Amino acid sequence: MFVSVENLCFRYRSQEVIHQLCLEIQKGEILSILGSSGSGKSTVLRLLSGLETPNEGSITVAGQTVADDRHFLPPEKRSIGMVFQDYALFPHMTIRKNIEFGLGTWPKKERKPRAEEMLRLVRMEAYKNRYPHELSGGQQQRIALARALAPKPALLLLDEPFSSLDADLQINIRNELHDIIKQTETTTVFVTHDREDAKAIADRIVTMRDGAAHDWDSICMTTERPVEQKEKALQSL
Repeated sequence: MFVSVENLCFRYRSQEVIHQLCLEIQKGEILSILGSSGSGKSTVLRLLSGLETPNEGSITVAGQTVADDRHFLPPEKRSIGMVFQDYALFPHMTIRKNIEFGLGTWPKKERKPRAEEMLRLVRMEAYKNRYPHELSGGQQQRIALARALAPKPALLLLDEPFSSLDADLQINIRNELHDIIKQTETTTVFVTHDREDAKAIADRIVTMRDGAAHDWDSICMTTERPVEQKEKALQSL
């Protein structure tokens, strides 16, 4: 498996937030973690990214152990991109400079061409010299995604990516998001409380309750799967 989480436990003070969590994610797969507030889903992202340290268990990404009882790689060493709920764009930087910021470890001469490539990918070339406050919420999300994908991360993490968008915009943006991720073939984990968002984007869904994974659903395992089979799978959720 490209990403493997085994018997992961995380405690905050005396409370167990994540209990014996096990996940396996294939390369290029989009996995959704679906759950209500307090279920532990966002904590899983923080553990995967290195923003939190597990008390027990292990995490392996692309064949490298990033956390277990003997190893812990900090976030900057994990080749993981993350898009936060509020997008976390730098207000004093242009859109292109925001994307270039994610390429800090790249040779300087390669940063601008890569940023331009990502702007084309998210169809925001015309906005490269604007600032975040001049963009709509959906446009800001595309830039945050471009910045996260720019360094070619092994794993992309999305935290409630549609929570700040209105209902009509959500439908268009989630379709765009799915297509961009699939085009880059980036292995992705995103958390959401919205079942429709999960069904629209994910190849698989895991439901979390009380810090544990309770059930799995396959949505569309290959792009060649017949539409009627996909619809049947969605109706079963």
